[in-house]
Amino acid sequence: MKKLLSKYQLLISASLIYILFSCGKQESTQTKNIIPVSNSISNMVEGKDYVTLKRFRVIDSQGFNQPVEVSSFLLPANWEVNSGVQWNVSNKCIPEILQAYVQASSPNKDYELIFFPTTQFDWSDDPILLDAMQRGYNLHSCHIAEPLDAAGYISQSIAPYLKAQVKSVKPMSEIQQKMDEGAMQLTNTARQSGNYAYSHKGFASEGLLTFADGKEGLALCTLMQTILNTPSTQGGMANTYQCYVSMRVVIKYNSGKETMARKMLSTFLGSAKMNPQWTNSVQAIFAAISRNAQIEIGKQIEISRQSQAEISNNIARNWERINTTNTSITTNNTEIEKQEFSQYLRGVDSWTDDSGNKVELSSGFSNAWSKGDGSYILSDNPAFDPNVTFNESWNRLKK
Repeated sequence: MKKLLSKYQLLISASLIYILFSCGKQESTQTKNIIPVSNSISNMVEGKDYVTLKRFRVIDSQGFNQPVEVSSFLLPANWEVNSGVQWNVSNKCIPEILQAYVQASSPNKDYELIFFPTTQFDWSDDPILLDAMQRGYNLHSCHIAEPLDAAGYISQSIAPYLKAQVKSVKPMSEIQQKMDEGAMQLTNTARQSGNYAYSHKGFASEGLLTFADGKEGLALCTLMQTILNTPSTQGGMANTYQCYVSMRVVIKYNSGKETMARKMLSTFLGSAKMNPQWTNSVQAIFAAISRNAQIEIGKQIEISRQSQAEISNNIARNWERINTTNTSITTNNTEIEKQEFSQYLRGVDSWTDDSGNKVELSSGFSNAWSKGDGSYILSDNPAFDPNVTFNESWNRLKK
């Protein structure tokens, strides 16, 4: 169990790279178009001649002495974005102690994106142990539900929650391969230490959804099962399951707009960057939890204060400028390259600035520019130049 607890140090910090979801209380950030259109250039229309992408930021306002940036990502500048992090140190379900969320929508609600928090559900074939879990006697049990793979989770959890119907569901083949590799790595690591009771299975699926209002949706889900095979109280052997849902993201869109929705989602995922100072501090907190699962809230707060001393907003700004080509989502010990999701969705192009830093932006544009504040402009209009249109300093990117 101690090994399982230490494993969550990676589980929690990683799923947040995608910044990360929730239906509870949320911190709202009203977004505005950050590009003032010059009155002297009236023939350039946003959405037609150019598209502005803004870097939005997820803020942790609860875990430390002051608000700390968790991550950032790109979406159209005129979208409304709600995001944040919620802490519940008394939660028995370790993956749900920290919950990060993102909800975003276009001005006319033609596109709505939800990135849900990580979650876990447990089950046992042993009726005695299952009864103890259902009664809350098991120290670390999460939600009690029969095990599912990613496809089943989309059909039986995500779709019903959103009041949607499942049109189709299929594996994400490229991502599934990464999940299989990660599951094998986890299983081999356990066996190398002499523990043959544990095995793991990874799953990655996408589902197409339909809604009563005529809109459609795309749901992505990755899920890792940890299976513990032990003697049953009834004789023989029994399996206990932990199903960790590392990613569950949905984008809802008008019928017929799937291609553009995939581009939006691909840009969101491919541009996500984590603040390593925040991640390291969170790992320190969960390391303490793994050493003493009954840690008092007062001690927990003190650990947060100590970790806060290592976080610098100036340093946090630098992580957004560093080339993050190798940045990945960690699911259990599985490293899933962000580019794998973007390539799977096939909705982005890779651009490079003069310093060699790379960024993935919505595909289909022949020109791109960046600005020091983390915003980008894309255009197919050969007459458009943001340096002229806005009388500002924009740097052209190269494909």
